Amino acid sequence: MITSHLDEQIKPHATIQDVEAAVRSLDGAQRTLVLIELPSGQTLTIRGGPERFVAEVAESDTVRWATIDPTQGDESIDLVVGGQLADYPGRVCVTKQIVLDAVRAFVQQNGLRNPNLTWSIET
Repeated sequence: MITSHLDEQIKPHATIQDVEAAVRSLDGAQRTLVLIELPSGQTLTIRGGPERFVAEVAESDTVRWATIDPTQGDESIDLVVGGQLADYPGRVCVTKQIVLDAVRAFVQQNGLRNPNLTWSIET
């Protein structure tokens, strides 16, 4: 059973279509956070919107992998997450298409980090 959290809304038994719709609804103002939880407890968190996002897979309490754009540096990009403005390094702020590719692999392949994307352990 996949559970999707869109800000404060929880949807148990979410489908891939539900999860993709939640990601597409991130607007960087009212809707800024999606958490996808697998039965194993593994999570994928997507923050931000509408153009740039931070996506992280938590494989444990201490290991988090973020999708990155290796063409970007560490210049700060401001994103609104949970109603708060936060600075993120540019390299971890990726496009909606990259996030959707990460989501599809994670959901359809039981927590897989899409091997066609670039990932980095972030602290």
